[in-house]
Order: sequence, then C-alpha cells, then structure tokens
Amino acid sequence: MTENPSRLPYDWPNRAFSQSIRIGKIEWHVQISGTGPVVLLLHGTGASAHSWAEVIPELAKVSTVVAPDLPGHGFTRGAKIASLTLPQIAAELDALIDALKISSPVLVVGHSAGAPLGLRWALNTPRRPQALIGFNPSLVGPPAVYTRLFAPFIVPLATSPIVANIVATLGARTRMVDRLLDSTRSKLSLLQRARYATLFNDPSHVRGAMGFMAAADLPAIMASAATLDVATTFVLGSKDEWIPERPVCVVMSRYFPGAKILQWDGGHVLHEEFPGEAAALVLETLKSLSLDAPT
Repeated sequence: MTENPSRLPYDWPNRAFSQSIRIGKIEWHVQISGTGPVVLLLHGTGASAHSWAEVIPELAKVSTVVAPDLPGHGFTRGAKIASLTLPQIAAELDALIDALKISSPVLVVGHSAGAPLGLRWALNTPRRPQALIGFNPSLVGPPAVYTRLFAPFIVPLATSPIVANIVATLGARTRMVDRLLDSTRSKLSLLQRARYATLFNDPSHVRGAMGFMAAADLPAIMASAATLDVATTFVLGSKDEWIPERPVCVVMSRYFPGAKILQWDGGHVLHEEFPGEAAALVLETLKSLSLDAPT
C-alpha cells in the first residue's frame, strides 16, 4: 500500500489521507482517516472521494472513514468498462475492505448513484451494515422499455474512448463542466467547481463515469429491496432536478416503506452544499446504532 499516490494533484483535498492499493487489476485510490466504527462513503457518477472533502474531517473525529474513488472514477485505475456494473463494483468493494484489513462498515453513506451501489453492496455482502444513508439517491431511471430497446446502441457510444476524449477536450476548453454543475441547482464554490474540472479533463474519468451510468440496473436492486433489513435514511433536495422528487418518492414508499425521508432546501449535490449538516446527520445516525457509539 502506498500513501499519497503521485498521480494526485498536490492540492487535492484530504491528500494526507490518500492511499493507493492494488487488488487484482484495479489500483484503488482510497482516503482513510480516523479511528472507531467504520463509515463507508460512496460518491456518485462523475465524482470522486473529493466529493466528501468537507465531511470527512468531521466524521474522522469519532469513526474510521473510508472514501474510495470508485472504479472508473477519479484516481482509481485499471477497471474495464464492462466491469462497471453495480454487482461487480459491490464485489470489488468487498475485496477492498478485505485488503485494507479493517472492520466491516457499520454505516454506508452514498450520494446519487452511490446510494444504489451502497444498497447493492449491502444486499450482496456477508458483512451486513446496520444503516444506510442516501443523499438524493438515484433510485429512478429510464423506463424499462427504453433501456431494453436503446441501451445496446447507447452503451457502446457512451463508453467509446473517442467520445471520452472529445468530452474531456470540450470540458477543458468550454464551460461544459460549469453548465453541468449549474444543472445540479446546488450552490458550489469556485474551489469545488475546480475539482470537478480537474476530473473531467481526464478522458479515463469521463469514460468511466459514462460507463457506470450506462450499466446501472435499478430494477434488479428494487426486486431485492425487501430483503434488506437495515435502517435507511434518504435525503432529498427540494431543488434537485436530476432526481425528480415525485417518482423517487413513489419508489421509496413502495420498496422502502420503513425509510426515514428528509428534505433539504438544496440541489443535487446536497452533501457538498451543506457539509456540516451532512456530517451531523451521519454522526447522529452512527450514535443511534447498537455499537460503541461516539459520545
């Protein structure tokens, strides 16, 4: 295991917590800090562990925080596009936890696509977490008929190296990343925006993000949701247009009837917009669990 991977920018947030570890063909970038019960943070499509930059230090005061760059994203390298499915990444997360020689996560926190990934991991792993928090969870997607008919044509285009290079070039030369972030309806600082610009200047990150998005299989998760016996909290942004409130609430009431649902006055990237509140919610949930909780 190598600390502070050389491929990270010198000013990358929480760089002091960064480690690089190779498991099979994947060379993970993961940030680990603190001591105590393990909290696993899973970012959304197109982001990286940097998405939790302001949340990690607060959680690290009372817990062991594990925040990886998911395969295909950020500074994690080596994943094949065909492997960027939720079940496969969930299996890779299990292998990462084994290799890190840490306790099983008691709490999983996911943003956007990180939430269904957390659900998939919790459903698949023998180390069942006690609770899960999803910030603007991506629990709705295109209609099933759309996916069946058009995915065979969309996926090869979305995962093409040529397309990824074009998108990365446009990101560097235009305001494409700014417009993308504007569409989240979250108020992000110039520094937060600059971090996304760094990521989207990298064709491998662009290709991984598009591949991850194209491979999501939400119906399979929903079909197994009833077997997931963990305390679940979902936080919705009232201004979020990426995850429409009405359809996602229908999904929650049908498949997660016992979930606690909160609404905050923000956009899609809630945990970056309100890091203090996000950290407080995670800590409050951690205290409620049946373990040696922080005081």
